[in-house]
Amino acid sequence: MNQKDLVHGIPAIKHTTQICDVCLVGKQSRAPFPKKAKGRSISPLDLIYGDLCGPISPPTPSGKRYIFLLVDDYSRYMWAYFLNTKDQAFDTFKEFKKIIENELRTTLKMFRTDRGGEFNSNEFTQYCKENGIARQLTANLTHRNKME
Repeated sequence: MNQKDLVHGIPAIKHTTQICDVCLVGKQSRAPFPKKAKGRSISPLDLIYGDLCGPISPPTPSGKRYIFLLVDDYSRYMWAYFLNTKDQAFDTFKEFKKIIENELRTTLKMFRTDRGGEFNSNEFTQYCKENGIARQLTANLTHRNKME
């Protein structure tokens, strides 16, 4: 098309071994996603992920503005708790731990969260330490897709 003056601005390729950058990007491919995740837990409650979402707008009919989501890494089972305020997350976590450990007859071993203030309080950290729960904190801003 460039040789017949049908388009302007496309770099002229002088020989077949010269490939433009746009062509290289267009031909890139990525490896397929693995069939099975590496590093998954081997039993329930080995690792629980937690996150607090909100404030949601509009609130639920009962006035709840936050969602506290907990996910078991082994089974991918999820629990969602609706909260009025962020500070209810700690008491909700303690109640969740008591119920789920009794139900599954095993102990919660590790809890992974972001670095939100509701999870980084001295009270929360001390509770996990006293109950033998290892903490994992994700790196800052890993959940956001920055588009600039």
